[in-house]
Amino acid sequence: MDSIYWIIIVALLLLAAFDLINGVANDAVNFLNSAIGSKAAPVRAILAVASIGVLVGACFSGGMMEVARNGIFHPNMFSYHEVMLLFLGVMISEVILLDTFNTFGLPTSTTVSLVFGILGSAVATALFKISKLHMTETVWDFINTDKAFEIVTGILLSVAIAFTVGTIVMWISRLAFTFKYQSRFKWFGCFWCGIAMTAIAYFAIFKGLKESTLLDRGMIVYIDQNLGLAVLVAFAGFSLLMFLLQHLFMTNILRLTVLAGTFSLALAFAGNDLVNFIGVFMGGLDSFQYARGVVADGGSTASITAMECLMPGKGGPVNHYILFAAGCMMIFALWFSKKAKTVIATGVELSRQGEGGIERFGSVPPARAIVRSAIALGRGVKKLIPARMLVRMNHQWDPAPQPLNPKDRVAFDLIRATVNLTVASLLIAWATGKQLPLSTTYVTFMVAMGSSLADKAWGRESAVYRVTGVLTVISGWFMTGLAAFTLAAIMATVLHYGQIYAIFGLLALVAVILVKSTVMHRKRENKLSTERFDQITEENILDVCSHQIVDSTLKLREIYNDTVENFFQGDRKALKELAEAAERLALTSSEHHKYDILPILYKMQSRSLDMGYHFVQALEHLNEATQSLAQFSESIFTYVDNNHTPFTIDQVSDLKEVHTALMKLLDEYCKMLQTGTYIQFDYTMVAQEQLLQLVAKATKRQIKRTQRNQTRTRSSLLYLNMLNEMRFMAVQVRALTNDERNFVAA
Repeated sequence: MDSIYWIIIVALLLLAAFDLINGVANDAVNFLNSAIGSKAAPVRAILAVASIGVLVGACFSGGMMEVARNGIFHPNMFSYHEVMLLFLGVMISEVILLDTFNTFGLPTSTTVSLVFGILGSAVATALFKISKLHMTETVWDFINTDKAFEIVTGILLSVAIAFTVGTIVMWISRLAFTFKYQSRFKWFGCFWCGIAMTAIAYFAIFKGLKESTLLDRGMIVYIDQNLGLAVLVAFAGFSLLMFLLQHLFMTNILRLTVLAGTFSLALAFAGNDLVNFIGVFMGGLDSFQYARGVVADGGSTASITAMECLMPGKGGPVNHYILFAAGCMMIFALWFSKKAKTVIATGVELSRQGEGGIERFGSVPPARAIVRSAIALGRGVKKLIPARMLVRMNHQWDPAPQPLNPKDRVAFDLIRATVNLTVASLLIAWATGKQLPLSTTYVTFMVAMGSSLADKAWGRESAVYRVTGVLTVISGWFMTGLAAFTLAAIMATVLHYGQIYAIFGLLALVAVILVKSTVMHRKRENKLSTERFDQITEENILDVCSHQIVDSTLKLREIYNDTVENFFQGDRKALKELAEAAERLALTSSEHHKYDILPILYKMQSRSLDMGYHFVQALEHLNEATQSLAQFSESIFTYVDNNHTPFTIDQVSDLKEVHTALMKLLDEYCKMLQTGTYIQFDYTMVAQEQLLQLVAKATKRQIKRTQRNQTRTRSSLLYLNMLNEMRFMAVQVRALTNDERNFVAA
């Protein structure tokens, strides 16, 4: 056995391990958000339940490995060497793609990237082989087009099916129990939870057993032949159990159902998505072991021209030790990955019901057309329903009162959490039983969107933005597929032409990309932690808000001073960087002003009304000051970049006088903001008036120079614009400081 194949199999193992850990960190939000958001149990208990589900699902996922082995291409059309390079190309592109998307915080689907990655690598390998050997076959003879089409179609249909089923089930559930479900749930909740638990058991356990080789086949056949009876017995048993727990032991059976749904979705996730991370490695390992057997029998790897061992039904039994080890790695990532914890916390916060705020997506014509069509359809349906029945139905969606203590509020109620978990796990587990890989990310997302629509979380105020968000996700999904196909095809082509040199070169490239992206991601996270209000709580709200305002004001002062100094020196490169920095600061401030005011005011409910007022005013003045700075810096850079005439000695002299006075004032304001001591604030009014008088004097002098034709037109326009922006920034920063003083004192 050539040593190069040992290198390839070790590389596949390491890449699969990295893909597994990062993939779980990326996808953990799918099956943990509902339980954590509804506070169904302590976080550690939820993680423990999910861990059991992940481990069981991993051990039952053997059947899904066929997707990577022969679901996309015909292995008998490729030689051993070609298949190993094909698999290596897939894993290299998979790791690079997933790492890149994670680094920049872009949504991705590991299932889509796997399917299209294998397809791209197989197409590139087929084209290389046809070209090299001058074969008469077409590329489609190498691709399992029927199965590939079935898989892609299944992924596409899962979006519509998940959204539709989530909407219908949530609508029926809310109609039955309302938001004030406690009294009605007391008598009928055991049957509803019985249905949910039976559905979870049917799909997640019975279907899982059919894919398992760990249990006795006779038992599996018996369950399959008597499935109807088993379902009825399960429903009766679960309903009775829920009734006893609810009335004898005073147990909140909705919490139990949510935990069961978490278990089921974690099981379905592991069973369906494990192939995304180790399926290619498992296929490569089977090929490697087959080749070792051929060599041991006196043959050579070059003689293996058709990989029959990867064909359906030709492979050996699944190595359950590898599946168990993969499950343990997934659990380790679930518990200890900082990124997983961050993703979960962010996902719960962003999906919180009743939080308020402006939608982060805009609106596009297709979304507006869909909303208009839905409104028209709704009006037509209302005409078919009697008025009295319509009124009674609408009362079912009357909101429940929120707890006074913010710590007691939840992101979703337990009814919606149960629907989200149960429906998503059923769909994924059903697809797993059919050996159809689905994107768990988009299934859970679309179920959540459907349930929120049925819960009337999509009102006229937000519907068009939510639909735009859904369309954006779907379009991003296609971009993921296109990127995976293209990158895998490029990697496979480079490997086939470069052989041993390309293998070492691409592995080195992967190592460099991973190191650089890790450094970039750490810097980005550190930057975001100081720029965003995402981690605000009732306890730290004052410190975080004040810290953000102080940091932004200090950056404003620094950029302003450097811009003026470099303008006097004529440093075009430095001015360009400063203009970009000013634009970023203005954009950050604008985003805070646009997106964060309402959520933060919501968290200030237990504090004084004046505190919220002064915070809004301070953020408004900060936004105005940073926008002024951005315009100030950009106009100066444009002037210098176009090589216009430098300012005259008189202009520079007047401008320096104003600049010195403004810097002295900004230093005083920044010192007050940093120390939190505002004793000298009232005394700065004199310096402020002196600055405004200097600006007026410099403006009059420039007007006189213009009348005497002593300066150029563009020079005069820039000079007057600079004076105006300097005056405006001084006024806004003073107002900001005053509001920050009142904010802290409130």
